[in-house]
Amino acid sequence: MTETGVVHVFLSRGRFSSQEDLRDYIDQRWSDDGQAVPSAFMGEAGITGFTPMCVEAVHARDLGHLAPVPPAVLLREASYADRWLPNLESTEPADAAICVFAPNVVTSPHGTSLRYLGRFAVHG
Repeated sequence: MTETGVVHVFLSRGRFSSQEDLRDYIDQRWSDDGQAVPSAFMGEAGITGFTPMCVEAVHARDLGHLAPVPPAVLLREASYADRWLPNLESTEPADAAICVFAPNVVTSPHGTSLRYLGRFAVHG
């Protein structure tokens, strides 16, 4: 399976208090001279070819949940979830998730401070 047609899924519990905190961890910044500055997540996961529109972040509070929920609940509205979510075996509750879709390339998924659930096919 090449990076085309895959999603990498990361979960967290108790680390991010809001969607804003989660996005601060994910999104690249820009220096005063206009240079891209990789985010902590980009560096930890070794993301290359960064395309922000292909990175989805979900926080349980945005879904109306005040406590961690199973990944199937947290991620059910993610892009193409009907194609890959049934293959996700984890039931450990989480309150934040990150889905990284192609064309982003994740070179060190286990290098993050998050729980990496794996790489899943998006297209049947």
